Amino acid sequence: MRGLLTPRRVVVAIVIALALILLDGSVFRVDQTELANVRRFGTVVYPRTDPLSPGLHFKLPLIDTADKMRVTLQTLHVPAFDVLTVDNQKVTIEENFNFTIAREQFYHVMYEVGRPGNIDIDDQVIPVVKDRTARIFAAQNMVGVNANREPIQEQIEKNVTLAVESLFGITAHSLQIAAITPSANFMRSIDEATMAKNAAIAAENELRTKQFQAQQVAATAKGQADAAVENARGQAESTRLNAQANKDRLVLEGEGLQANLAAQIAPFGSAEKYVAYLQAKAALQWNGQVPQVQAGSGGSANLVIPLPAPAAAR
Repeated sequence: MRGLLTPRRVVVAIVIALALILLDGSVFRVDQTELANVRRFGTVVYPRTDPLSPGLHFKLPLIDTADKMRVTLQTLHVPAFDVLTVDNQKVTIEENFNFTIAREQFYHVMYEVGRPGNIDIDDQVIPVVKDRTARIFAAQNMVGVNANREPIQEQIEKNVTLAVESLFGITAHSLQIAAITPSANFMRSIDEATMAKNAAIAAENELRTKQFQAQQVAATAKGQADAAVENARGQAESTRLNAQANKDRLVLEGEGLQANLAAQIAPFGSAEKYVAYLQAKAALQWNGQVPQVQAGSGGSANLVIPLPAPAAAR
């Protein structure tokens, strides 16, 4: 066994191991979503306009450092943070910001913004997003936030886009407000206002119902009063018509009696002669008793109408 571990073989093994280590340290891979560059003793090796594209690349082991950065579309989630509206209401906001890094801006973002690499790009962008969002909400009234959510989001996206492109050189694509959460006090006041409004609506509906019922009662009473008036008017008209009919009947009866009397008088030529006839006729039928009914006056002939004698006299 000792024969196998000769000094020569140990040296060869060490050389091979070092060669593998050096080979591994001299080759690096850039993924399809990335661009890269190399720093040698702190100095960037490749030109600003010519970053390393996806594939295998070489560098000097132990001397060079490969810097890689994702440049394709990525989403930055901005954790929940608080802003204040113009009416001093606290609102909790969550946002998602989508961006890419153009090839010509790779050097600037990689080496001129923060530390080399993209490990701190989020820390650079998030404060800007929060600041531009807070500025927009500071001009909004809390009551109108939900109604104006779309224009608010558009304005925040516009302001954030201008800021991150000018400050960091990254290309903004979109910004979404994931959540708008009012404070608990505001939500409680909204609930109380809603309950008060519902109570007012219920009271108004009850009042309308009572007014409708009162109108129904009034309409019924008016209908009954109108019916009573019409009934009284009808009865009065009926009484008038009956009186007129009775009057007309009496007139007709009087006219009939007058015509009958005139017909009886006509053969005698005058009323006096007719009365004299009736007296003479009564005298012929007198039974010696005083007439029970007499008619006439001292200045004219009397009309005597004999009445039937009592039963005992017969």
